[in-house]
Amino acid sequence: MRGVLAVVGCGVVLGLSAPVSAETPSPPPEAVRQFQQRQAALPPGGVALQLDLADWALDNGLLFQAEQLYRLVLARDPLNPRAYEALLRAADERPLPRRSKAYDDARSHLPPRFTEYQTKRFIVLSDAESTWTRRQAQRLERTYHQFHRFTRRLDLRPLPLKHKLVCILFKDRDAYRGFARTHDDVTDFWIAGYYAPMHDRVVFYRGDANPSVVKARGQLDEMRADIASLDREAHQAEREGRHDWADVLRQHGQRYRRHVKQETRRVDQFAEQVSTATTVHETVHQLSFHTGIQSPRCQYPLWLSEGLATAFETDSTGHAFGPDHEYAPRREMFEQLLREDGLIDLAELVTWASIPDGGDELVHGAYQQFYALMTWMSRFRTQELRCFLESMLIHPVRSPDSTRYRQLFEQAFGDIDRLEAAWLRYERSRLADSLP
Repeated sequence: MRGVLAVVGCGVVLGLSAPVSAETPSPPPEAVRQFQQRQAALPPGGVALQLDLADWALDNGLLFQAEQLYRLVLARDPLNPRAYEALLRAADERPLPRRSKAYDDARSHLPPRFTEYQTKRFIVLSDAESTWTRRQAQRLERTYHQFHRFTRRLDLRPLPLKHKLVCILFKDRDAYRGFARTHDDVTDFWIAGYYAPMHDRVVFYRGDANPSVVKARGQLDEMRADIASLDREAHQAEREGRHDWADVLRQHGQRYRRHVKQETRRVDQFAEQVSTATTVHETVHQLSFHTGIQSPRCQYPLWLSEGLATAFETDSTGHAFGPDHEYAPRREMFEQLLREDGLIDLAELVTWASIPDGGDELVHGAYQQFYALMTWMSRFRTQELRCFLESMLIHPVRSPDSTRYRQLFEQAFGDIDRLEAAWLRYERSRLADSLP
């Protein structure tokens, strides 16, 4: 799919994050001069000496220089504990920059009508109404917290944010599509949002603009017009003395009103559900790549990238969510596939970098399995899952390679067939326990 990993309501555009601009106080010129001299004297490839210089920079107030060196070491040695702990200290001492290349790029492509909203860790640029935009911003922050709760459970080591993360919100679906096509080369217009690591931003349109929601609300408007017609007919019958018929029409109108009210509530809930799940899904992609849990230099198998994102989906960010909590819509669709014996063999599924041609049904089935596999692994194969993520950082797969994917999978999890048997035994037992 031309570099886009996508399912209905979500998508990823692969690329490399741009460098950020620092917003820290200017360090003393003499300290900068000494740093430059020491850096010029470093022999090539000396990690220990780079760390020593980074520590010196941190002690002398050169926060930006220290952080850049620590990140440089971690890019070469992702599991270096000294560099990681020192980077956390360096990042903790400086304010999170508001400005970044990601922000400047987004701002340069958006009309002046887009209003800027800030949270502790995100900048939201939106032309949608304020109340919904603020709810979206809260969902972004909640996703950050739940993502880091998950990384602690797996004993992973996410890097601190380089800058406030950028989110763009459109009230109009056509405007969203135009921006996606022109600036991020996204032409899969059926997706409701996406993450573009090349520009380090997530982009969404308002859930009310979803075609299914627009169609349903159009039908509700037609129903309200029918109710108004019934009211007029009842009023006319009353004026003509046909009181019994007027009562019948009023009762019919009341039943119709109750039905419309119920359906309106369902449509509103669906719009919020789509908006929330999509926001969380794409923000998890953004956090995974921005924090170095996943590397933009690696081509990941779909089960991992989309498994993580789908396992965080929720219809409410007001409570804990993530791979250790179920998301009912995904769970129900997976269990239906399980009952119908419609699952894809795991030995095939774990080798996909993109979904083979097979239509919407194959996409649908794959994503439910990604979800169920990740939630199971995060509970019962946590150590192996961490090892797999770390192995992909240390030995990145530069281009799709099904043989290499299988090899790395079995190095971390053991024999695929045995793992699949254990996983599906658990899922079938769980399904049996849920039956009346």
